[in-house]
Amino acid sequence: MGAFVKLLDLLLFVYFFFIAIVAPLFDGQTALPNHMFHPVLVDLKSWYTQEYGDYLVSEKPHFFVGLIWLELLFAWPLCLLSLYAIAAAKSWLNTTCLLYGVSTLTAMVINFV
Repeated sequence: MGAFVKLLDLLLFVYFFFIAIVAPLFDGQTALPNHMFHPVLVDLKSWYTQEYGDYLVSEKPHFFVGLIWLELLFAWPLCLLSLYAIAAAKSWLNTTCLLYGVSTLTAMVINFV
């Protein structure tokens, strides 16, 4: 059981590390002005929207911008806290993961309804 928990912690750490980088640099472009970001990041987002036809990212409907703000102001700090909790083996990791998961699930349900 201990090895499974360590493997799960490693997978969560990789996931949260990825989100900690992507959320402010990629998703932040939806809610913030483009001049705040490096041109390489703006070009990457433009390529993504053209290549995959993601209309939410390209058209920026108001509800989607609100979800991005929710991610940047609530979920991203929880992601950073979870990274710290995994690295320092804190007991409150379950709480931060639960809060992050509920926030993500709520945002996904709104996108698909």
